[in-house]
Amino acid sequence: MKPAAGEWYIGIEIANRWTQVSCYHQNLAEPETRGTVAGTELYRIPTAVCRHRRTGKWCFGEEASRLAESGEGIYIDYLLNRALEQEMVFLGKEYEAEELLQVFLRKVMWLALPAKGVEAVTKCVFSVVEVTEPLVALLQRVSQKLGLTEQQFIIQDNRESFYAYAVCQESSLWQYDVMLYSCSGEEIWQKHLCCNKKTKPKIATVEETCLGRLPEDVKKWDEAFAYVIQKAMSGKIISAVYLIGSGFEGNWMDKSLQVVCRGKRAFQGKNLYTKGACYSGMLQVHQEESETVYFCEYKVKEHILIRAAKGDEMYFYPLIEAGSNRHQIKKNLRILMEENNVLELWIQKPGSQKAKIETLELPQLILPEIGRYRLSISIYYAAEGKIFLKMQDLGWGELSAGSGKEWEYEIGEL
Repeated sequence: MKPAAGEWYIGIEIANRWTQVSCYHQNLAEPETRGTVAGTELYRIPTAVCRHRRTGKWCFGEEASRLAESGEGIYIDYLLNRALEQEMVFLGKEYEAEELLQVFLRKVMWLALPAKGVEAVTKCVFSVVEVTEPLVALLQRVSQKLGLTEQQFIIQDNRESFYAYAVCQESSLWQYDVMLYSCSGEEIWQKHLCCNKKTKPKIATVEETCLGRLPEDVKKWDEAFAYVIQKAMSGKIISAVYLIGSGFEGNWMDKSLQVVCRGKRAFQGKNLYTKGACYSGMLQVHQEESETVYFCEYKVKEHILIRAAKGDEMYFYPLIEAGSNRHQIKKNLRILMEENNVLELWIQKPGSQKAKIETLELPQLILPEIGRYRLSISIYYAAEGKIFLKMQDLGWGELSAGSGKEWEYEIGEL
């Protein structure tokens, strides 16, 4: 699967300390990570901005570090956490940290934008360590101020970016389980991708586990890591292993590398999540072509459909598709209903031929002379994992005024 003509994907891995950005379009064999210094592989951009003392110009990346070191600029880092904590920051005058995060992300996004600008971006995917409601709300506000529409941006975690990266490689690399080991300090984290081959599409999940810390003595790292991963991979059939993070730099892996490469292919790098975010955007746009669907705690696990007519034929129209991010569900549509004052929702698991039918009654809905109801439907996510469906009687204007009556239902656990 590759981007179609005119499609442009941006993947931004954002964390409190570092941010990385990539783009993906038809002319690239794979997502391309962009840095602030052309011709280098310095992809990690500090999540920080610097304000030039004399000109007031905003800088980021290498230029920001240089100005801060020379004393020509006022530097502020860790912008993500500062914005989440709603800090006020003094840089010659007071600024909201969220405003500074917006300045930073605008500059980061500019590195990966198409020539036609934000409007030409198909999907911009933010990859974060953990999806939380405060972080989602923050990134939604900032994204809209950057000019992205709700349809253009996606917020997900690094586990999903790993999944997307893995399943967009050649099929032999994810024929069986896939492992990712990350080490930025001394802690070793494992992400384990598993695809259920009994379903169609295949349901993919990623389990994340902390395997502990490396010893204080660097000379013991190789043996300790070899032992830990050998134990973690025991009894599993693994197609590929990915090693990411600055902790794997240097030439300390010898015995452990033999364990990693035994009977499987191994890869090492630093920009997997930002590339995976690009792939994730493409997978969502081309969902019908995908062999897999990814599930985690913030995903809807079932399809929600209604029966609809198109000419003389009946079909099922998806209100919500399995694999959608709960926190980004927002859909508005209008429907025509004949005679019955009930709406039937068909709830179906991916790959299943069976569906559960949930009937939503619309009391006090009076059938107009025309013999049809015209209703608006809004589906949206509220706090604490709840999804609501809201309906309103629109009527037929001057022909038959609607009552304006509204009905609201909470859709159960999906």
